[in-house]
Amino acid sequence: MTLGVLQPRTDEHVPGTEYLVDTEQTSVEHQYEHSHYKHGKGHENNIILVPQPSEDPNDPLLWPTWKRESAFAFLFFNCIIFAACPGPMIAPATIALSIQLEVPVKSVAELSGYQLLIVGALGPVVSVLAQKYGKRPQFLFASIFGVIGTGICIAGFDRSSLSESYDVLLAGRMIQGLGTTAYESLSVAAIGDMFFLHERGLRTALLVLTLACLSSFVAIVAGTTFEHLGARNLFVILLPIQIFGTFGTFFFLPESQFRREPPPVPITSSEAVKEKDGGHAVTEEATSNDSSNAIPKRSFVQELRIFSGTYSEDNMFKQLARIFIHLLNPAILWIMLVSAVLVSFFVGTAYTLAQIFTPPPYNLSVSQNGFFFTGALIGGIMGVSAGPMCDYTARALARRNKGTFEAEFRIPVCIFAVILFAVGWFTWGWALDHPAHNRVYLCSFCYGAICFGTSVASTSAGLYILDAFRKYSTEIFILQMMIKNFLFYAFSTFVNEFAAEGPGHMCRVFGIVTICGFTTCVPMYVLGKKNRVWVHRMWEKYLGEK
Repeated sequence: MTLGVLQPRTDEHVPGTEYLVDTEQTSVEHQYEHSHYKHGKGHENNIILVPQPSEDPNDPLLWPTWKRESAFAFLFFNCIIFAACPGPMIAPATIALSIQLEVPVKSVAELSGYQLLIVGALGPVVSVLAQKYGKRPQFLFASIFGVIGTGICIAGFDRSSLSESYDVLLAGRMIQGLGTTAYESLSVAAIGDMFFLHERGLRTALLVLTLACLSSFVAIVAGTTFEHLGARNLFVILLPIQIFGTFGTFFFLPESQFRREPPPVPITSSEAVKEKDGGHAVTEEATSNDSSNAIPKRSFVQELRIFSGTYSEDNMFKQLARIFIHLLNPAILWIMLVSAVLVSFFVGTAYTLAQIFTPPPYNLSVSQNGFFFTGALIGGIMGVSAGPMCDYTARALARRNKGTFEAEFRIPVCIFAVILFAVGWFTWGWALDHPAHNRVYLCSFCYGAICFGTSVASTSAGLYILDAFRKYSTEIFILQMMIKNFLFYAFSTFVNEFAAEGPGHMCRVFGIVTICGFTTCVPMYVLGKKNRVWVHRMWEKYLGEK
């Protein structure tokens, strides 16, 4: 057992177990091996790069810093405008919009519910297309459909009858869902394409902020905009921003998919191999330099191509079926629990907030309902710290583990998430059972604590996927996104009635299920590496993949 992680009885390399930090002990024991690894630069020169970059100048890991950062910037920006904005735009105005359109509150909730249903249903298709043809086409098509969907929503408010307005608005919201799928499911996997293991924490946390928590900022702005400018102008304002994001995707988000060959087995000091060529020794380094010079670097114009080739020769139906095979992996079931299911509790309550706080004794207006999300916004921003926390924990435990990183080192930060969830859910439940106008601030604080906990848990789970199952991360993130959005839709069909029966009881139920769910982190940490070995062997046996 290493720092609580059970070690399997095998000498084979286990994905997710990597040399990460050169310590004094590892430098002495593995001096020759480590000299052949590529390291970070500057103050990170003791960090071993994981994965090891190839010799291909087009490898995304070797892109210039400005190129990687600009690609991430537009990925982050588009996650906000295409994935985070559409859903919560109408959340603060649930009651007001139901009166305006003369439909039940449940029907307004379903404007978001059906949109999320589309996102979840299309997830597997987007996954297969991304693996086959790359991520860039999926991001481009998602951007275009997001713009079209927003335009249809604008047109919906110009209909002559209210029933027709609702139908057109519903169609527009569903097409907006086509623009959400790729950004919600492929963005974190794209981080793994462009950044090394030690660089992923903060960036993953930022994307979690957009996908799980930045909806709070959208709700704040949307509430005030709805009250002063009307529902139609919510979408009018969004449209040019999405058009800008679409152009940014075309020019600054090149294809990040890369066919990376398995890294060579490290050469030991006693196994240094030299090939004779006319009596002269040809080292491995010289050979790799020759190969890198033979590969032309693509120009900026060449990288603007929508399609850049085929990245998998597998049958698409096989790839589609393989997504669901991951449900046989206990680690994936754990990830679904601590991320997809528990995030759905946080998002599901957003459907009920206007219903809870619009009537007495709170008497909140549409804009005030939007400002209620301030707590969640602050909690989400604080949740960005989950990324550096995960990186710090991973490095600290790797140093104690003689420089070797285990993917399970991403899990301990979930202890902090449990504390935040307990404070948020149970204090909020008490406040709702003792309603008073001034307790709105306490409720907003509790919602923020839940949002903070959601960021920590989602960041931990996302990084664990990238580290433990990097090769299958796209499929796993798609599966996670699909289940999460199906749950969002399911909540839209019953959570309003559930809250009407007693919002305090609803919070306690969510809190109890959350705390119970996080107890699974203990066996996941202890048995995670053994599980990785089992999964690796199963995939090799049944799918023919190593």
